[in-house]
Amino acid sequence: MAVYKRTYRGYNGPLTHPAWRFLVLQRYAFKAVFKSRFLLVGYVGCFFAPLLAICLLYLNQNSSVLALVGQKPGFLKIDAGWFMNFLTAQSVLAGIVTAFVGPGLVAPDLANGALPIYLSRPFSRVEYILGKGMVLGSLIGSITLLPVLLMFVIQSSLAGYDWFNKNLYLGNAIILSSLLVMSVFILLGLAMSAFVRWRIVAGALVLAVFAAGKGFGAVINNVMRTSDGYYLDLQYLLTTAATDLFGRTAEDAPIAPWSAWLAILTFCGLLLLLINRKLRVCEVAG
Repeated sequence: MAVYKRTYRGYNGPLTHPAWRFLVLQRYAFKAVFKSRFLLVGYVGCFFAPLLAICLLYLNQNSSVLALVGQKPGFLKIDAGWFMNFLTAQSVLAGIVTAFVGPGLVAPDLANGALPIYLSRPFSRVEYILGKGMVLGSLIGSITLLPVLLMFVIQSSLAGYDWFNKNLYLGNAIILSSLLVMSVFILLGLAMSAFVRWRIVAGALVLAVFAAGKGFGAVINNVMRTSDGYYLDLQYLLTTAATDLFGRTAEDAPIAPWSAWLAILTFCGLLLLLINRKLRVCEVAG
């Protein structure tokens, strides 16, 4: 048998700091995500509405331009309702992106037996979940948090310091609401990807969780004549929590905001337990 010249050389480049090692998984996963032109076009389309809204914010404070069409400055009411409604619309788009991207993150590793190879390297299960979750987190955050927060900053710069000082709580509400939606979508996308290997089915289940919860919750409310069915409606729970942050909670709300927060945290905890159980690697002693 011929002996060939050994040309293999070990890697001598810089090493990633252990604290940020999970970002390596995110970087390579991003390459696979944006290989789909359909997904790329859809992702870019998520920013059309924010751009239009930013233009409206500028026109709303531009007296010279509004004078040409016979309008006075401030014809749009920029308040908590404006930012909350816009954040809700962007969250719907983020949910659709999660349904397309989430199923392709964990399922291929489990189907091809790659998870033990990952965890045999200096990666823990926590770092693996963080690395995969950051893919969804980056996409969801860029669709929800960044555009709405940018709108708040632009409105503050146009309206002045008095408006900013009076509505500073809106900035905090935007950040916290976006982080809440981000956490739910990340855990839901990873859980469906871990338990269902078929991407189409897993993506459908991500959306079905919201639709089924709303349907079952409505049936329970109508049949049992109660409001406890809302605890199965994840969309309603998120809306209730966001409404509390934006200071728009109605006095006759079916469920209290604190109970909605508790239900969401319980739901996230269950998803995290499911992900951890599915990703547990069996160690066989030889």
